[in-house]
Amino acid sequence: MTTPLNPQTVQRLAFIRFLYDQGIAQTRQPQPTAATSVLSFHDAAELFLILAGEHLQANLPTQINFAEYWTKLGPKLPLNTELPSKKAMERMNKLRVNLKHYGAVPSPTDIEQVRADVTTFFTDATSLIFGVDFHHVDMTDLVTDATAAKRLQDAQAKADAGDVIEALAELRAAFDDLLSDYAYRKKGPSLDKPFLFGPSVIPDFRVRSGMTTPESKMIDAITEMQKALRVIAVGINYRNYARFTMLVPTVHRNPDGKIASIHTHLVHDEFGMDEYQFCRQFVIEAALQISALDYDLDLWERNLQIARQRGDHVSGRVIIPDRPASSSDEDGPSTT
Repeated sequence: MTTPLNPQTVQRLAFIRFLYDQGIAQTRQPQPTAATSVLSFHDAAELFLILAGEHLQANLPTQINFAEYWTKLGPKLPLNTELPSKKAMERMNKLRVNLKHYGAVPSPTDIEQVRADVTTFFTDATSLIFGVDFHHVDMTDLVTDATAAKRLQDAQAKADAGDVIEALAELRAAFDDLLSDYAYRKKGPSLDKPFLFGPSVIPDFRVRSGMTTPESKMIDAITEMQKALRVIAVGINYRNYARFTMLVPTVHRNPDGKIASIHTHLVHDEFGMDEYQFCRQFVIEAALQISALDYDLDLWERNLQIARQRGDHVSGRVIIPDRPASSSDEDGPSTT
């Protein structure tokens, strides 16, 4: 009988799953960059073995050789069972040592073998030690934004039910919310928002009429550039973002944020779980990236509070001090 999992263990399993999925994505890269998957797989496996030792109360030594995990953890497992994939994981460890310490790049065949071996190891060992299905470990536990986490959970539920297009729409909404929330919480002293890269330039007449003119094409170009700049400004990989936007549908939402309509030119049958998993992984990575760089800064609100305390006049985005102009104010009243 396995010990119930506490929230910290669940979160650490989610991070291990994250590294594993990162390794899977790296195996699809061209050589020699695909070799980085071996490092990700090894990190994920070692973190898993450390967590297993803590969960089983195996009292592992601080310094331990990779192969010793099987010796140390074995006695803590149920009778007539053993930690799986020992030979396969030792083979992966040798590839990692050769790559990291001797610069020997593993072959495509080696990488595919490691991918299969690691998948088998995590599938068997997670069930044995933690009593859960590794492929259902929810990586949304890593996402600190509650709204995005809820949309990720809803997306997974719809994907499990076979509604892939609706699942992708939830992922699109989750990403848009993450980026928008980050941008709108940073306000300069004149209510400017540096991560918006200017105001929206989509005019009402374009929405009503659907006109295509040279001006509207310029507006489209500016709008797309604003989106791209926001993505790049928070450190998100633009190539992955471009692939993400090609796969997910266009989403229109009600004022309350709920999805009102979904528009896609792609057919449901075109999608496999690889495409969905890429989009889900992208949103989770974006959430982690944004969280790592996040901060709250509202200089406009701070200046507004000071102005109210002083009795200054506020007109739109301009704060006019309630005092006579001094000799230093030759160009008129100062503004903030």
